Amino acid sequence: MISMFFRILFILMIATKPVRAENHLADINVDHSFMTAVKLVEKKQYIDAVNIFNVLAQQEIPEAQFNLSLLLFNGLGVPKNYKQALVWSWKAYLNNHESAINQVNDILEIVTPELQSAVADELIQELTEIAKSGDATAALKLGITFTELMVEPDYASAYVWLSIAQAFGIEEASPIMVNVTEQLAIEEVIVKQDEAAKLFAEITEK
Repeated sequence: MISMFFRILFILMIATKPVRAENHLADINVDHSFMTAVKLVEKKQYIDAVNIFNVLAQQEIPEAQFNLSLLLFNGLGVPKNYKQALVWSWKAYLNNHESAINQVNDILEIVTPELQSAVADELIQELTEIAKSGDATAALKLGITFTELMVEPDYASAYVWLSIAQAFGIEEASPIMVNVTEQLAIEEVIVKQDEAAKLFAEITEK
Protein backbone atom coordinates (compact mmCIF):
# COMPACT_ATOMS: atom_id res chain seq x y z
CA MET A 1 0.00 0.00 0.00
CA ILE A 2 1.27 3.40 -0.88
CA SER A 3 2.22 5.93 1.78
CA MET A 4 -0.12 8.63 3.05
CA PHE A 5 1.99 11.23 1.28
CA PHE A 6 1.67 9.48 -2.04
CA ARG A 7 -2.05 8.93 -1.55
CA ILE A 8 -2.48 12.68 -1.11
CA LEU A 9 -0.21 13.41 -4.07
CA PHE A 10 -2.10 10.87 -6.17
CA ILE A 11 -5.45 12.51 -5.46
CA LEU A 12 -4.08 15.96 -6.17
CA MET A 13 -2.62 14.82 -9.48
CA ILE A 14 -5.81 13.27 -10.80
CA ALA A 15 -8.12 15.88 -9.34
CA THR A 16 -6.65 18.52 -11.62
CA LYS A 17 -7.53 16.66 -14.83
CA PRO A 18 -11.31 16.55 -15.41
CA VAL A 19 -11.68 19.89 -17.19
CA ARG A 20 -9.05 18.90 -19.75
CA ALA A 21 -10.54 15.44 -20.13
CA GLU A 22 -13.91 16.91 -21.05
CA ASN A 23 -12.53 18.23 -24.33
CA HIS A 24 -11.34 14.88 -25.69
CA LEU A 25 -14.61 13.04 -26.19
CA ALA A 26 -17.96 14.65 -26.84
CA ASP A 27 -20.03 11.47 -27.16
CA ILE A 28 -20.02 10.65 -23.46
CA ASN A 29 -20.03 12.79 -20.36
CA VAL A 30 -16.31 12.57 -19.73
CA ASP A 31 -16.30 15.24 -17.06
CA HIS A 32 -18.94 13.44 -15.00
CA SER A 33 -17.36 10.02 -15.47
CA PHE A 34 -13.89 11.29 -14.67
CA MET A 35 -15.00 13.07 -11.52
CA THR A 36 -16.87 9.94 -10.46
CA ALA A 37 -13.66 7.94 -10.77
CA VAL A 38 -11.72 10.57 -8.82
CA LYS A 39 -14.27 10.45 -5.99
CA LEU A 40 -14.08 6.66 -5.97
CA VAL A 41 -10.33 6.86 -5.52
CA GLU A 42 -10.81 9.30 -2.66
CA LYS A 43 -13.17 6.76 -1.07
CA LYS A 44 -10.64 3.98 -1.74
CA GLN A 45 -13.12 2.23 -4.02
CA TYR A 46 -10.31 1.45 -6.40
CA ILE A 47 -11.93 -1.40 -8.33
CA ASP A 48 -14.79 0.79 -9.51
CA ALA A 49 -12.36 3.62 -10.27
CA VAL A 50 -10.24 1.31 -12.44
CA ASN A 51 -13.33 0.22 -14.36
CA ILE A 52 -14.28 3.82 -15.18
CA PHE A 53 -10.74 4.91 -16.03
CA ASN A 54 -10.42 1.85 -18.26
CA VAL A 55 -13.53 2.76 -20.26
CA LEU A 56 -12.27 6.32 -20.74
CA ALA A 57 -8.73 5.15 -21.49
CA GLN A 58 -10.01 2.92 -24.28
CA GLN A 59 -11.54 6.07 -25.79
CA GLU A 60 -8.08 7.68 -25.95
CA ILE A 61 -8.66 10.09 -23.06
CA PRO A 62 -5.07 10.82 -21.96
CA GLU A 63 -5.98 11.82 -18.42
CA ALA A 64 -7.76 8.51 -17.90
CA GLN A 65 -4.87 6.60 -19.49
CA PHE A 66 -2.43 8.30 -17.13
CA ASN A 67 -4.49 7.61 -14.01
CA LEU A 68 -5.13 4.02 -15.06
CA SER A 69 -1.37 3.61 -15.36
CA LEU A 70 -0.90 4.95 -11.83
CA LEU A 71 -3.43 2.51 -10.43
CA LEU A 72 -1.86 -0.40 -12.28
CA PHE A 73 1.62 0.63 -11.18
CA ASN A 74 0.59 0.81 -7.52
CA GLY A 75 -1.70 -2.21 -7.49
CA LEU A 76 -4.85 -0.32 -6.55
CA GLY A 77 -8.13 -1.82 -7.80
CA VAL A 78 -6.15 -4.36 -9.77
CA PRO A 79 -3.00 -6.41 -9.08
CA LYS A 80 0.24 -4.59 -9.86
CA ASN A 81 1.11 -4.84 -13.52
CA TYR A 82 4.16 -2.93 -14.70
CA LYS A 83 3.64 -3.98 -18.31
CA GLN A 84 0.13 -2.58 -18.53
CA ALA A 85 1.17 0.46 -16.53
CA LEU A 86 3.81 1.14 -19.17
CA VAL A 87 1.33 0.58 -21.98
CA TRP A 88 -1.14 3.11 -20.62
CA SER A 89 1.43 5.69 -19.57
CA TRP A 90 2.96 5.52 -23.05
CA LYS A 91 -0.43 5.94 -24.68
CA ALA A 92 -1.07 8.94 -22.44
CA TYR A 93 2.29 10.36 -23.51
CA LEU A 94 1.45 9.87 -27.17
CA ASN A 95 -1.81 11.70 -26.52
CA ASN A 96 0.11 14.66 -25.09
CA HIS A 97 -0.45 14.21 -21.36
CA GLU A 98 2.11 16.52 -19.78
CA SER A 99 3.11 14.28 -16.86
CA ALA A 100 2.97 10.92 -18.61
CA ILE A 101 6.61 10.87 -19.68
CA ASN A 102 7.66 11.06 -16.04
CA GLN A 103 5.54 8.00 -15.30
CA VAL A 104 7.02 6.24 -18.33
CA ASN A 105 10.55 6.95 -17.12
CA ASP A 106 9.74 5.80 -13.59
CA ILE A 107 8.52 2.48 -14.94
CA LEU A 108 11.44 2.04 -17.33
CA GLU A 109 13.84 2.44 -14.42
CA ILE A 110 12.55 -0.73 -12.77
CA VAL A 111 11.49 -3.04 -15.61
CA THR A 112 13.70 -5.21 -17.80
CA PRO A 113 14.70 -4.35 -21.38
CA GLU A 114 12.77 -7.45 -22.42
CA LEU A 115 9.54 -6.08 -20.99
CA GLN A 116 10.22 -2.70 -22.56
CA SER A 117 10.71 -4.37 -25.95
CA ALA A 118 7.55 -6.44 -25.51
CA VAL A 119 5.48 -3.33 -24.82
CA ALA A 120 7.04 -1.49 -27.75
CA ASP A 121 6.34 -4.41 -30.10
CA GLU A 122 2.75 -4.68 -28.86
CA LEU A 123 2.07 -0.98 -29.35
CA ILE A 124 3.78 -0.91 -32.74
CA GLN A 125 1.59 -3.76 -33.96
CA GLU A 126 -1.54 -2.01 -32.68
CA LEU A 127 -0.60 1.37 -34.12
CA THR A 128 0.44 -0.11 -37.48
CA GLU A 129 -3.02 -1.56 -38.00
CA ILE A 130 -4.60 1.79 -37.16
CA ALA A 131 -2.18 3.75 -39.34
CA LYS A 132 -2.75 1.47 -42.31
CA SER A 133 -6.45 2.26 -42.05
CA GLY A 134 -5.61 5.88 -42.82
CA ASP A 135 -5.19 7.36 -39.34
CA ALA A 136 -2.49 10.03 -39.76
CA THR A 137 -2.06 10.51 -36.01
CA ALA A 138 -1.25 6.83 -35.62
CA ALA A 139 1.54 7.25 -38.17
CA LEU A 140 3.04 10.01 -36.03
CA LYS A 141 2.68 7.88 -32.90
CA LEU A 142 4.50 5.05 -34.67
CA GLY A 143 7.39 7.33 -35.51
CA ILE A 144 7.66 8.43 -31.89
CA THR A 145 7.40 4.87 -30.58
CA PHE A 146 10.09 3.58 -32.94
CA THR A 147 12.49 6.28 -31.77
CA GLU A 148 11.68 6.71 -28.08
CA LEU A 149 10.25 3.48 -26.64
CA MET A 150 12.30 0.77 -28.29
CA VAL A 151 15.42 -0.32 -26.41
CA GLU A 152 17.36 0.21 -29.63
CA PRO A 153 15.68 2.93 -31.71
CA ASP A 154 14.56 1.87 -35.18
CA TYR A 155 15.21 5.07 -37.08
CA ALA A 156 14.60 3.51 -40.48
CA SER A 157 11.06 2.41 -39.62
CA ALA A 158 10.45 5.71 -37.86
CA TYR A 159 11.46 7.56 -41.03
CA VAL A 160 8.85 5.68 -43.06
CA TRP A 161 5.97 6.45 -40.72
CA LEU A 162 7.01 10.01 -40.02
CA SER A 163 7.17 10.58 -43.78
CA ILE A 164 3.60 9.34 -44.04
CA ALA A 165 2.46 11.48 -41.12
CA GLN A 166 4.12 14.50 -42.71
CA ALA A 167 2.47 13.73 -46.04
CA PHE A 168 -0.88 13.77 -44.27
CA GLY A 169 -0.04 17.24 -42.97
CA ILE A 170 0.87 16.39 -39.38
CA GLU A 171 3.19 19.28 -38.53
CA GLU A 172 4.59 17.62 -35.40
CA ALA A 173 6.28 15.02 -37.60
CA SER A 174 8.67 17.51 -39.26
CA PRO A 175 11.08 18.25 -36.37
CA ILE A 176 11.21 14.56 -35.46
CA MET A 177 11.97 13.76 -39.09
CA VAL A 178 14.97 16.08 -38.98
CA ASN A 179 16.44 14.23 -36.00
CA VAL A 180 15.69 10.81 -37.46
CA THR A 181 17.24 11.69 -40.82
CA GLU A 182 20.48 12.63 -39.08
CA GLN A 183 20.73 9.06 -37.79
CA LEU A 184 20.52 7.49 -41.26
CA ALA A 185 22.90 7.26 -44.20
CA ILE A 186 21.63 8.95 -47.34
CA GLU A 187 21.44 5.57 -49.09
CA GLU A 188 19.07 4.30 -46.43
CA VAL A 189 17.03 7.51 -46.54
CA ILE A 190 16.45 7.04 -50.27
CA VAL A 191 15.35 3.44 -49.78
CA LYS A 192 12.96 4.42 -47.00
CA GLN A 193 11.53 7.26 -49.06
CA ASP A 194 10.50 4.75 -51.72
CA GLU A 195 9.06 2.47 -49.06
CA ALA A 196 7.08 5.32 -47.55
CA ALA A 197 5.75 6.37 -50.95
CA LYS A 198 4.48 2.87 -51.71
CA LEU A 199 2.89 2.47 -48.31
CA PHE A 200 1.30 5.92 -48.48
CA ALA A 201 -0.20 5.03 -51.87
CA GLU A 202 -1.64 1.80 -50.47
CA ILE A 203 -3.17 3.66 -47.53
CA THR A 204 -4.70 6.50 -49.54
CA GLU A 205 -6.07 4.23 -52.27
CA LYS A 206 -8.27 2.30 -49.84
